[in-house]
Amino acid sequence: MQNIILLRALNLTYAKESKKFMDRMLGREGGLLLKDVTFHLYKGEVLGIFSDYRTLNYLKEMVNGSLDPKKGRVKTDSSILSLDVLDHTSHPHPLNIFVSEMLDEYMQADEAAEAVEQLWSHPLFRKYWNTPVKEMNRREIALVLLEMSNVSDAEIILYCNIYRHLGAQDATVFKSTINGQEEKGRGVLLLESSMEPIESLANYFLWLSYGQVRYDGSVKQGIMEYNAHMKKKSQLKSVDEEAHFDIEWKRNLDASGKYAHGLKRLSRKQSGLIDTLNMRKIILSLILMFTMLMASIVIFMDISFTGSANTGQEQTVAAPEEEEDNRIAYALVTEENLEVNGESYPYMSLLQVSDRSGETYTILDDGTPVEMDGSSFIYFNPASLYPETTLEALLPYTDEVFENNYLYYSRVLNGGTERVTDEMNLSASSARHAELSGIPISYQFKDGLIFSMSFPARNMEGMYEAFGITTEDVIFRLPEGYMILDASNQTWLYIQR
Repeated sequence: MQNIILLRALNLTYAKESKKFMDRMLGREGGLLLKDVTFHLYKGEVLGIFSDYRTLNYLKEMVNGSLDPKKGRVKTDSSILSLDVLDHTSHPHPLNIFVSEMLDEYMQADEAAEAVEQLWSHPLFRKYWNTPVKEMNRREIALVLLEMSNVSDAEIILYCNIYRHLGAQDATVFKSTINGQEEKGRGVLLLESSMEPIESLANYFLWLSYGQVRYDGSVKQGIMEYNAHMKKKSQLKSVDEEAHFDIEWKRNLDASGKYAHGLKRLSRKQSGLIDTLNMRKIILSLILMFTMLMASIVIFMDISFTGSANTGQEQTVAAPEEEEDNRIAYALVTEENLEVNGESYPYMSLLQVSDRSGETYTILDDGTPVEMDGSSFIYFNPASLYPETTLEALLPYTDEVFENNYLYYSRVLNGGTERVTDEMNLSASSARHAELSGIPISYQFKDGLIFSMSFPARNMEGMYEAFGITTEDVIFRLPEGYMILDASNQTWLYIQR
């Protein structure tokens, strides 16, 4: 690592836009997501930044220049290659066009052509060369981005949560890529929500907690402080303890109006009321209202002159039938305990369904089919077309304990059941589930793994309105799994793929 600074991030602060119309009209911000984050990236350095994905995503956008901070700035004269799998999962063009477009931004035409030819010799690129990127899985996109970073000339490479999309067999590829960038003297920003790659690859460590810098220093000391923090957190035994844990950090990121900086950029001489308003938004709102008024007049006139001519004419449009892939489907148990062939299944268990006829489900219990009344289940087919969103967008409609600590409690999903039974305080457990003591979170087990977790819902009416949902029970498809709402019991089930 050389003592040459490639990038300076100074007091980066960002607040999301308020959901309330009047607040937006008056230029008021919503809650803070990042507050006074400062760091430097040196040539040949691998800077590991650890936080939850939402925080890292906003930080990535500010560093690469696609999002302006509310306060602070990023100073650099170096080119930045920003890589995040989730930025490309909907890319419609074939891989060859995607590669050419990406490399053309950072290389001369002849160098880019040479790099494209080099990548084409890679088996993965040859296999998907004419395949749209959106049809590739996340692991394949992650491997493509790693290989492209190897041939790019960018002086700064930003990897945002690449490691989470790789398989165990890809660890060597990831390590050699990062080490190769370090040897070339490039600056590497390793933004991860997993501590493992940071611990093994970074040579400097930044820990962001509740959007603020909690640790800034050596990797070894930072890992020790993080582990001590998580150990203390795992010993919490009640909701009250959970609410008071890290209370000072949570207070520091409270409503934006309570902060000293206030996220305001008004000069001291600005004192008029009109100067506090966002004029551009007011003008756009007036234009929109005028357009709606004119459209209403046109529609009214059309009805007046042509309405009688169309009377009695009825058109019948056949509603398209919902297409489902019935190869694998599940029934979510909505009763406290349900017996199937003498076996008891706890609330929120998932049972495989081989057939569904009206309100009758054919359940496969250890391969034995049994017909049951569908009123005890929520039908779930992973291949169906469910509304898409992100876990972060649904957090305001989950229990506050989960919303404030979802990264901690969801970290054990898809791991062995011993990560819950041996490491957490439980009030009840069985071979199929476990309930945390004093905290309204339960885990569901399947084949020795932690298959899913459940927790209370809140503000369901607000969620229905925000997402335009018309059914009580609802299933959302997430980038990394599913969220299923059992409305009658006001409970979410979270499945992480």
